[in-house]
Amino acid sequence: MKNLMAIAAATLLIASCNEKDNKTETVTSKDITKLKKQLNFKPAQPDSVQYKLTINNNSFGTVPGPSDYYLEAVLYYNDSIFKRIKEEYNNVDYNDPGFKKEAFDFKWLPESIKNELNTSPENYSGHPDLFYNRNRNTQLWLLKNKVLILSYTN
Repeated sequence: MKNLMAIAAATLLIASCNEKDNKTETVTSKDITKLKKQLNFKPAQPDSVQYKLTINNNSFGTVPGPSDYYLEAVLYYNDSIFKRIKEEYNNVDYNDPGFKKEAFDFKWLPESIKNELNTSPENYSGHPDLFYNRNRNTQLWLLKNKVLILSYTN
């Protein structure tokens, strides 16, 4: 009986070792078409984007589940569209989200954007997302003609 249990345990261990691990893929891009798959741009199409998207594909294995992602993005807008975005966000009644600007200091950001982020007003704590993703884990930081987005799944 002990041999049978040992063989069963060894078989289970070997089978689990042969199972594929979750596949993680990271993409850094300026391709707005691919980013449209993650974010809703219908209310305000950016002129250009820059982002880093990490996807942990959990769709295979013995217990498949939803894929997780972590997105860092900069959306660039012209003056008139950004003015409209800023007005819309400033006119919405919401609780202070308390986001920290350090969370938006993405390693890959150009120095000029990092400097602009670091000089953000001390009393500013970001905005909750209204239309880009509507994920409760989506945070926005508005700069001059730019929206920094941090969005992720748990």
